[in-house]
Amino acid sequence: MLAKEALTEEKEAPLSNNSTMIKGSPKTSFDVILPAGGRIEGAFAEATGVTYKALIPWDESTLLRRIVETFRATPGVGRIVVIGGEEVGDEAKRREVDGVLSEGMSGPENIFRGLDWLQRQSNPAQRVVVATTDLPFLTQEGVSSFLEACPLEAEIAVPIIHAKDFEARYPNTGSTYVPIRQGSVTVGCVFQLSPEALLRARPHIEQLFEVRKSQIALARIVGFRTLFRLLTRSLEVKHIEARCEKLLRCRGKGVMGVAPELAYDVDTLEDYEIAQKHLYAKEASS
Repeated sequence: MLAKEALTEEKEAPLSNNSTMIKGSPKTSFDVILPAGGRIEGAFAEATGVTYKALIPWDESTLLRRIVETFRATPGVGRIVVIGGEEVGDEAKRREVDGVLSEGMSGPENIFRGLDWLQRQSNPAQRVVVATTDLPFLTQEGVSSFLEACPLEAEIAVPIIHAKDFEARYPNTGSTYVPIRQGSVTVGCVFQLSPEALLRARPHIEQLFEVRKSQIALARIVGFRTLFRLLTRSLEVKHIEARCEKLLRCRGKGVMGVAPELAYDVDTLEDYEIAQKHLYAKEASS
C-alpha cells in the first residue's frame, strides 16, 4: 500500500478544505500534488550542487520551498503532498507539507501516487492542482487568478499564456511557442483537475508520457487534423479542447490570459541562469 511508503505521518487537513471562500479566491477548495522526481545532471547539477530540480537553490531557499509557501498562502488550499526521493522528502518535511511519498518510476506514476494518497484522506477536496516543482517565479496572485478563472464545469483546466505577455515579463529567454489563430502561446505548468477525470485519463496520460520524445507517435495520438490546423495556423483553443474531450474523455478548458510566471520553468542550466538574471534585476529595481 502507498500509505506504507509515506515518509511523514499523515496529518489532518487544514480547516480551509471546507471553509467559506473569500472574495477573489478560487470557486472551490483544492488539494495540491507536487511531483518532485525530476533530476538534473552534468553542468547543471555541478552549478547548483543538487541532482533534483525541486532542490535547486533559489533566493536563499529552494524551488520546492518557494512553491510550497506559495500554495500555503493561496486561498482555498487544503492538503499538499510531495512525491520524490529521500532528499526531496527531507526538504518537504522541513516545509511541513501534509504528505510526503516516495517516488515511483515515472512522472505520471508520481502524480497518481499523490492522488491515491489524497483520496484516502478524510474530506478530500473537490479539485486537485498538479504543479511542477521548477517554477521559480510562481506567486500566490498568479495561482489565485488562474484558479478563479477556471470554469466550474471544466474537469481539466490548463493555463495558456500569450507569447507577447510572457516576453514582456521575461524577455530574451529563447522560449518556443505554439502558433494558433489567437496568436502564439505557451502552456503553463499548473493544472486544475477533477480527481475522477484524472483517473479516467490515466491510460492516455501514461501513453503520452511514454511517447513524448517521438514526434510521429505523438502525432498519431494528437491526430493529424489537429496537426494540420497547427501547421496552417488555423488551430484554435476550442479545437484543442475538443480533442482533449475526445482523447481523455473529459471536459477540458484552456484558460487564456493568466500570469506568465505559471509558464516559466527551469529545465536547463541556461533557463536557470536567465531566471537568476531576472531575479537580480528585480531585486536591484526594488
